[in-house]
Amino acid sequence: MRGKNKITFFALSVSLMAPLMGCGASLDKVVEDQCPRVDVLVTADSWQQGGVTAQLQLAQLTCFIDSKTDDLLAEVKVRGSVSQNGVSLPLFAAALNTKDEIVARTQVEISPSETDYSLSLPKFVYGQKAAETAKARVVVGFVLTPEQLEANRRRFAKQLGLRD
Repeated sequence: MRGKNKITFFALSVSLMAPLMGCGASLDKVVEDQCPRVDVLVTADSWQQGGVTAQLQLAQLTCFIDSKTDDLLAEVKVRGSVSQNGVSLPLFAAALNTKDEIVARTQVEISPSETDYSLSLPKFVYGQKAAETAKARVVVGFVLTPEQLEANRRRFAKQLGLRD
C-alpha cells in the first residue's frame, strides 16, 4: 500500500507540473563579456528641430539569448537630455558586423516626460548564437534628416580641429 501511495503522489506531482514546464521565458541573460560593444554614434548624438535640442550621452547594453531559437537579443538603455519634455524623438539602434555592415536595425519614437531621461528601447535580434553576427557591435543615435546629419558632421569636425 505504501508503494502505491508514492507512485500516486509522484504521478500527481508530474501531472500538476507538466503544464508549467512549457511556461516561462525562453530568454536567458548573457554574460556582459559576451555582449557586443555599444556606442552612441558621434554624428547622430545630437538632434535639433524648431528650437528644440536633444542630446544622447550614454548607451548601455543588456544581451539575451533565446534558448528556443538561438537568437541573440539586445536591449539598449539610453540616457540623454532634451530642452523641452514631451517632444517626439526618433532613435535607432543598429548592429554592425566586423565589416561595419548593418546586420540588424530597429527604430523607435520616444517622448521623454522629463528633460533628463533614461529609458530602454525594445529588445531586437542582433544575431545568432555561434554565428559571425554574434561578434557584432551596436550603435545608437537619433534618426536625422540629411541637414541635421551634415550639421552634426560639421560640429564633430570642428571638435577635432578639422577644416570644413
